[in-house]
Amino acid sequence: MTLYMRLGGRPAIVDAVERLSSRLSHDTSFRDAAKELPEIWREDFSEFLIFLSGGAPFYDSSPISTLLSPLCPTDEAYDVLVDHLAAVLIGRTRSVRLEAEMRLMMEHVRPYIVSDGTAGNASGATLSQASNAVA
Repeated sequence: MTLYMRLGGRPAIVDAVERLSSRLSHDTSFRDAAKELPEIWREDFSEFLIFLSGGAPFYDSSPISTLLSPLCPTDEAYDVLVDHLAAVLIGRTRSVRLEAEMRLMMEHVRPYIVSDGTAGNASGATLSQASNAVA
């Protein structure tokens, strides 16, 4: 069974991204960047998580670097984002294994979000390769 199914499928991921958006807007480390995340951001990030967790065969929306790099310019900010994501996706079940898989999935994406000056922006094809590495 895919991570997507164990997380609860599309409804659970879409709901989690809504709650994530709210959490980010109240977190002082994200307040400016996440003050007013548009609906398209929530839709695209939901679709990305659905794809990355194995619920869709491809991702055809905004590059993930475009969505998350403004929120996560540093590794520390990315860690906080992933902590919030874990809280909204896994929080109810408190499944250690599910959380570990979700964190590993997001760790494969880190180089495309937090630029060290060498990685650059990721394309959909490159993200597909990252998704295959998670699977």
